This record gives sequence, C-alpha cells and structure tokens, in this order.
Amino acid sequence: MKGDRKVYHEKFHSKINIIRGDNSTGKSSISNFIFFLLGGDFVDWLPEAKSCDYIIGELSINGVAITIKRDLEKNIKKQVMSMRPMHINVSRMEDATKSFTNGWWVYPYSKSGDVETFSQVIFKLLNFPEISTENQETITLNQILRLLYVDQLSSLTALMRNEDFDSPLVRSAIGNLLLGTYNDDLLKLEKDLRINKKEYANIKSQVSAIQDVFTNSNIEFDSDKISKKLESLEEQKLKLNETLKNPDKISENTKSTDIKKELDFLRKILINQKKDYEKVKSNINNLTTELIDGRDFILVLEDKVSDINKSIATRKQFGKLDIEYCPSCLEKLDIIDENHCNLCKREIEDPLNINKFSRMKLEIEMQLKESNILIRQRTNELDKEKNILKKSTKELKDAQTDYDTFIGKSRSSIDTKIDKIIELKSKVSYEIKFLNDLLNLTSSYSEYRIRQSQLKGKIEELNNKIQTYSKQQKISASKAYAKINEYAIEIIRADGNYEEKFKNGFNASIDFRNNSFSLDGRNRFSASSMVVLKNAMRFAIFFASLELDFFRYPKFILCDNIEDKGMVDDRSKNFQKKIVEISEREIFEKIDFQIIFTTSKIESDINIPKYTIGDFYNHKNKTLNLDRLS
Repeated sequence: MKGDRKVYHEKFHSKINIIRGDNSTGKSSISNFIFFLLGGDFVDWLPEAKSCDYIIGELSINGVAITIKRDLEKNIKKQVMSMRPMHINVSRMEDATKSFTNGWWVYPYSKSGDVETFSQVIFKLLNFPEISTENQETITLNQILRLLYVDQLSSLTALMRNEDFDSPLVRSAIGNLLLGTYNDDLLKLEKDLRINKKEYANIKSQVSAIQDVFTNSNIEFDSDKISKKLESLEEQKLKLNETLKNPDKISENTKSTDIKKELDFLRKILINQKKDYEKVKSNINNLTTELIDGRDFILVLEDKVSDINKSIATRKQFGKLDIEYCPSCLEKLDIIDENHCNLCKREIEDPLNINKFSRMKLEIEMQLKESNILIRQRTNELDKEKNILKKSTKELKDAQTDYDTFIGKSRSSIDTKIDKIIELKSKVSYEIKFLNDLLNLTSSYSEYRIRQSQLKGKIEELNNKIQTYSKQQKISASKAYAKINEYAIEIIRADGNYEEKFKNGFNASIDFRNNSFSLDGRNRFSASSMVVLKNAMRFAIFFASLELDFFRYPKFILCDNIEDKGMVDDRSKNFQKKIVEISEREIFEKIDFQIIFTTSKIESDINIPKYTIGDFYNHKNKTLNLDRLS
C-alpha cells in the first residue's frame, strides 16, 4: 500500500501459487513483502518497494482467519528501520479494514518486560511450545521463516536463510522445533530443569557463604546452645525490667527531669511502633484480600479458556448445526451449500465461529498472563510484609515493655543506679537481637540444606525423564530425516541429465547446526546444480512435513530461487513440474498447504489459472503498479 492506494493486491489460493514474469519485474520484491508481512526482519528494499508505506494481508492459521499489518517505517535518512512491530486483528481482512483501531492489537518485534511479542501471539495460534536455546536465546518468527523462505541472496551452501549474529544453538532449535523432533513434554522438562538448576546454584552459593561464616568465626553456631543462651538472656532482661518497675528499692536518687525525658522518648517510640504495626497489618489484610480476589479471577479466566477450547474442538468435530425444516411452516428447507444459512440463505463467512472464539481466547490469555504477574507481585509483597510484621511485633512488644517499666516511676526519684541498669538492659537487648539473628542464620542454613537436597533429587528425576524422552525424540528424528531423504532424492533424480552425481544419489543429508546440506557427503557442485540441490532439500522438508503429522512445519513454503546462477530453461521447468506433480498426489489431497514460488521460465503445462497468481509480468506491467498512483 502507498497511502490509501493498492499497488499490489492478489488473493493466493491453496496449494500451488506461481508468480511469473520477466527478470527485474518485481517478483523478488513480492517475495520479500510476504516474508516481511509474516514477521521477517527485512530492510534491503529496492527503491520502488521502499516507496510503499505498509503491507496488509489475511492469513489462515489452523482454521483461524487473522489480518496482519506491518509498516515500512523510515528514519530521518529515509532508511527502512528494522524490527518493526506487527498489527494483528483476529478477523477477516474485509472486516478488519473497516477500522484501523477497533479490534487491532499492536505487538512489538522484541520482548520488553511483560509485553508479549507478535512472535509469541502467532506461535500460540500455531500451537507452538515456548522454546529457547540453552543460552536463553529466544526463537522468533523471523528465525522460523529462515526455513520457510528460500531467497535469492543467501549463500548457495546455506540450508537456511542467512542471518547476522547467527548461532548454532538457534539453528538447531529451529530445526528441532519445525521437524517436531522435540515434543512439548521434553521442552517443558528441559525448561523445568533449567529453572531448578538455576535455583540449585543460588541455594548452593547461599549454603557456601553461610558455611564460610561458620568456618571463619569463633562464634558458636549450635542452635540448641543459642536457644539456651537466649532463654538465659530473656530471663535476665525480665529481672532488669522488674527492677526498673520497683524504683523504691534503689536507695540513691536521680533527677526526675531525666526520668521525664526518658519517658517522653519511650512514649514517642511506642507511638511510632504502634503506627508501624497497624500499617503493616493493614497492608497484609489488603494484600490477602487482593490475592484471594486475584486467584478467584484467574480460576474464572482458566475456566473460560477451557470452555472456549472445548467449544472450538466440538465445532471442528461436528461442524455447524444445520436447520433442515422451516420453524414456521415445517416444510423441508432447500440446502444450498455449507457456506450459506439454510433458513435465510445469507452467506456465512465463518460458520463455526472459530475466529470469534480464537479472538476471545487470545484476549483472555492476555488477561491471564497479566493476572498471574500481579499474583506473583502481590505474593512477594505479602511475604515481605509478613517478615516486616514479625520484626514490627517484636519491636512493639519491646517498646511497650520499656514504656511500662518507666511509667510507674515517673513521680519518684531514681538513683543513678537506674542508668547502669538501663545500660545493662541495652547490652542484653543487643545481645538478644544478635543471637536471634544468629538463630535465624542457622535456621536458614538448615532450610537451605533441605531445599538443596530436594532440588538435587528433582534435578536427577528431570534428567531421567529427559533421557527417556530423548530416546523417543531420536526415533522421531530418524523418521523425519529418512522421509526428507526420500523426497530429496526423488526431486534430485528428476533433474535430468545435467549433473552426473544427481542420477544415482542416495543419501541427502541436512545439518541445522552448521546450516549446511550435502548429497552423498558432497556439498560442492556447479552453481546451477547447487540451486537445484538446495531447493530440493527445502521442498523435501516441506513435503515430509505434510506426510508426517508430528512435524510442526507450518505447511507453507515461499521460494524466490527456482532458477538462478545461469540455469537453463528445461532444467528449471523439470523442477517446477516435479514440485507440482508431488503436490497433487492423493496423499496430500485433503491437506491444506500453500506453495508460493517465482519463475521467469514457467512450464507451459502449469501456466494456467489453477496454479498462477496475477499476470505474466513484464517491464511495462510490473508487480508493483506504481503508475496507477500518478
């Protein structure tokens, strides 16, 4: 779109979509626009493409129609900026474009705080698990599209689209995710293992730090002995308080003004301690009420999500409920087709209401996430307030005791010995506080040791489960790679007599970690042969994903590289015919998938509306019809 005018507008169909035209007519620009719209990060636009303002399109993801929009935002130097956000509306484009405010959500490219990225939203619709590498590198839509988009500019020897600041761990994660060789349970176990290991390392460092204190100190850390010492000191403090409550027993007097000052000081402390105590109690009551309400709200939201999932599953299983007889005259109704209402004959765009349910589900899941974050925050706040309450209770008790001790002696004269008793009492109080802290330290040490032991057992349990799932993963991986090899060899052998090694090739292999591929251990051929081999590998992964249901590959492939590097016409046409021939096999007849590829040398048998999109573009009629703007 440029302003409010369309410079390219086409409806792509299921299965084969061929964009054809002469060289330099904008076919690659359309491919790059599709890549960008779907979540790719792309900035190297040609001037004609860069002059556009935004791209908008409708997608169908697991039966849910959504409309997405991304802007080609430019900086002050008129350069297109990277990592642009995505606008998402869970409805058909016809409805979504009635307003660019109602029903639209804007999601960022990169994660920031608790805000979800558009990759996370699309992954939910794709039923992808949350996945990250061992180094906590996040997998994004841009990373996934590296295996879905075969572009012209990436290296011929690279299995996936080239990416700056790439890492082997990310590439392995992409491969395992899309090939389905990681199952959800294994991913959850590995995530739990990382969390438990992190907590274990933290607990271990705490234990080690406390042990260092124990080792390098002459203080007694026996909790029983500390408790006995505390009992003795508390008894001593009690006796001192009793003495201070009976000043008449002390012969030498001191000035009453000194007593008044002390009483005023203690009264002020007591008042402040009571205020602090009441404030903490109030905070705890408020937080407790908020937690109860928040948890009840989360249960309601979870029930709603569960009900929506059941509704979606039921509607997908049984379809829409048709009325066979007129409710007025009871005559049997004429049935037009499943996309029209039997009663009023109006067209139904979404007979199962899947879009509506999915939109509701997304909104509720966002509320759930925000509510869970608030619950964690409130729980942490409540724990802190409870710890503060313990301290405040003791301080209030001590302040009350101190005040009570002195309140009875305000009218009498007290000798200087009171000062010594007060001083002694202060020392005893300080020692009691020190020993209480010491007792808490020893108690924490015991709790840490218990938790450390629990975590160690949990980590061992998780490792055993991961080992079991890993064996199952190897079985799935073996099936996946065998099926990929089967399709790759079939496509390669259909190439014709252009490359001797292709005729009898038998072992096509891919390596996500090293971003490479090979045929019978060899990954160097002529430039045109490398194009055929690379495309064969990528389409082999695609066709294997259609046949094996454990793949997570999204049943979509975009190829802007059918012919390249001096490839002769017949060789390109052989490849095109083979891709179409495999696509039309009976095994794929009921599967909804989409192949989009560009070519300047289309085979005549497939140059028909069933397979093609738009015109055959030439230099007078390019893909981006900017002339209509003049």
